[in-house]
Amino acid sequence: MPGRGWRALLTAGVAAAAAAVPAQQRAQPVSADALLEAALLLPVLAPDGRQLVEAGLAVWRTPGSRYRLAEGRLAPDTGLFLHYGGPGPPPWPRLTVPRQVTPGAPVAVVVAGSVPLAELTVSIELPGQEQVLGRGFAVAAGAPGAAWAALVGIPSTSAEGSGRLLVAGRTGDAAPAALRLLLAQPLAIAPRAFVEEVIPLGAELSALRRSPDPRRLEQSRELWRLLSSWRADAHRHLGPLRLPLGAVRRTSGFGDRRTYRYDDGSVDVSIHNGIDFAAPEGTAVAAAGSGTVMMARARIVTGLTVVIEHLPGVYSLYYHLARLLVQEGQRVETGAVLGTVGSTGLATGPHLHWEVRAGGVAIDPDAVAAAALVDISGAPMVIVP
Repeated sequence: MPGRGWRALLTAGVAAAAAAVPAQQRAQPVSADALLEAALLLPVLAPDGRQLVEAGLAVWRTPGSRYRLAEGRLAPDTGLFLHYGGPGPPPWPRLTVPRQVTPGAPVAVVVAGSVPLAELTVSIELPGQEQVLGRGFAVAAGAPGAAWAALVGIPSTSAEGSGRLLVAGRTGDAAPAALRLLLAQPLAIAPRAFVEEVIPLGAELSALRRSPDPRRLEQSRELWRLLSSWRADAHRHLGPLRLPLGAVRRTSGFGDRRTYRYDDGSVDVSIHNGIDFAAPEGTAVAAAGSGTVMMARARIVTGLTVVIEHLPGVYSLYYHLARLLVQEGQRVETGAVLGTVGSTGLATGPHLHWEVRAGGVAIDPDAVAAAALVDISGAPMVIVP
């Protein structure tokens, strides 16, 4: 991330940047930031030495960007690329993106600038050819705005190694000058160890987990459709989530590798996608953040279940409740009582299973309890070497 020293090194280049700005633009006052951006954007050249133009938009790039031309079209490798329909260098958006993550981590991308976007997409290519896709949203619900964000997750099963992050955005038809941006950069996936546990099940729970009940399968499909859905008009809870219970004992953690031992001696394996909190039956369960109750009903495996939508594509889940105290479609605030701790569904005792999903991917709840879901306090410029 560039700091004050970085800006100081470029101060001497501002005068040169001013000379590069067309005379008609220099006739108006030009801020130091605008000159700095002009100094840091280069035209992408076509084979004939002229600036590359695609779909009527001139193509610009940051210094150090790597790319190739495939049949005369831009094929980015690494860097920030801007397609712009206005005169001179385009306005440079500010971006916040990570460079290293771990399995189970949330990945927040923020794009802010003077030009309102109408669309933002994120794609993460993980080691082993796995891919995570996400859609962005205007930080303020409603009309397109100058600050957009996207929140996706790295699966807890992701292998360590080198991945790739792609961020694409565009303005709408009403923009004075069309702008398209594409950021491509490496994304390192660091290793992470998870706990392994063995859970013995009695005859009743063994039968419940192995049952081919078509209702169970339909409930699973229904929940997946919800968790992978995205609504532009969803509520906007940008800050951290809070733990739904107080200081209680944890019995299982996020990403635990579970082995279920059935009553007949056979076993099955799964991954625990949330955190289990042990608490006395009847303990109040609080909403981790403000949002809309999208599900409040009984399910075969998860028992009495509540699902809250906090942002487009971002949900928190509460399983095994003894009572439901909210209804589907209800708007709730942080700390609102959703129900009480129970042992309904596949549960060996009273506890709360709490889970968070982003773009359908389970993410570490502790990560979003320790930091904001989306931080727009001041997105810095990103220089990708």
